Amino acid sequence: FAKHGFDASTRDLARELGITQPLLYRYFPTKEALVDRVYEEVFVRRWNPEWEEWLADRATPLADRLKRYLKDYARFILRGEWVRIFMYAGLSRGGINQKYLARLRERHFVVIARELRHEYGIPEPVDADALDEEVELIWAMHSSVFYIGVRKWIYDMPTPRHLERLIDMRVDAFLAGVPGVLIASRR
Repeated sequence: FAKHGFDASTRDLARELGITQPLLYRYFPTKEALVDRVYEEVFVRRWNPEWEEWLADRATPLADRLKRYLKDYARFILRGEWVRIFMYAGLSRGGINQKYLARLRERHFVVIARELRHEYGIPEPVDADALDEEVELIWAMHSSVFYIGVRKWIYDMPTPRHLERLIDMRVDAFLAGVPGVLIASRR
């Protein structure tokens, strides 16, 4: 799937794997069952449950928590097969991406928003739209790390040599601007 996308036939997948199509169907009775297993292996099993703990640990300054999380998350997603499967899934299998992104939003972005409000004394969102605005700002910082993988594995372009330093800078830029923007928007 990382090489040919989700539109590849099971015959092509079996050939790529060096097995027969009947053998593939022995383990996966349908292509959908195989796609479900790919989702489990690529997106769910590699998910680090410690990320939520790190993000919520108020014994550590928020900047340090975000940097630790994004550096570890980058190691998780900035691999060729992950980025390519994610992109192919978005083009042909929206459900995979939607499930993953909903999980990311609830387990990471909403937690980061809560911690951002706590750390900087930002008033609570007055409604769902205000929370969505917070999440969008967090998404922008977060997706900038994912986009490094897109540049490398989709566009075949050079990527930063010092990824960890760049992540530190992105978090610092986010924290230098977003809290003030949110406070001003809630006056």
